[in-house]
Amino acid sequence: MIQVLFPTDYSETANNAFIYALQMCKNYNGELLVLHTYAPHIESGGIPPNLSDKAMEGHTLNAFDIFKMQVNHMNALAKANNLEEVSIKFLLEEGELVQSIQEISSKETISMIIMGTTGNSGFENKILGSKTVSVIKNIVLPVLSIPHLSKFEGIDSVGFTTTYSDNDAEIINKMIPYTKYNNADIYCLHVDTGHEIKTAAEITEWKAAFKNDPVFFIDKKEKDVVKAVYSFIEEHSIDLISCITRNKSFFQDLFTSSVAEQLSYHKRVPLLTYHENMF
Repeated sequence: MIQVLFPTDYSETANNAFIYALQMCKNYNGELLVLHTYAPHIESGGIPPNLSDKAMEGHTLNAFDIFKMQVNHMNALAKANNLEEVSIKFLLEEGELVQSIQEISSKETISMIIMGTTGNSGFENKILGSKTVSVIKNIVLPVLSIPHLSKFEGIDSVGFTTTYSDNDAEIINKMIPYTKYNNADIYCLHVDTGHEIKTAAEITEWKAAFKNDPVFFIDKKEKDVVKAVYSFIEEHSIDLISCITRNKSFFQDLFTSSVAEQLSYHKRVPLLTYHENMF
């Protein structure tokens, strides 16, 4: 059994990602750890928007009261989506999100973090949301970011951006058992911007290591890497795109360029990121 950690802020975006996370756990016989963190100085506050009604007007709830209500709400969501059989553990932690995740991951065997993605301002935050960006940058675990329009409809095609490095090969080998389990294919995209580091012979040898696996390679010659990625997603009906966060400028551009603004893919295609320091 795998363990998936799901941080939530009780928003509609988070609730959508919660359903996605439950579906992933159902597919892989996983346990979902639902985490909510709150600031130490915030002992009370208003009722979350999705729980407010006239019967609760005038009431002030503390963090634990809200948490209990949200546990009931999320259990109801699971049942409404026929996912109540998935094992769920609810966690309420006082403190900062990244620190709480670090503490939990030191005690549990977390395979992946799943978070809803949306934001209000600022570069990556505009698309991903500041908390998701912070987790991706500071936690050395795979993070699956679920856009607010994404719905789980199975995963048949997984995209992976590659530079044909040893680290990339390691990630693909980690992904293969999961994709085979669901009869999915991995499509590896390499964008040649005219500054190749490896020789053609080295690339051919690198690809040959996966000749017996459901792994396919797409090479594009394109100066605009972001444009190449989005056309790749469309051409191969990619259900989930993955990458290593080694290239900060690419990671930022992928979600903030004019291309991303013009297309809807960033609103529906989940992003699976692997931290550059996990190797």
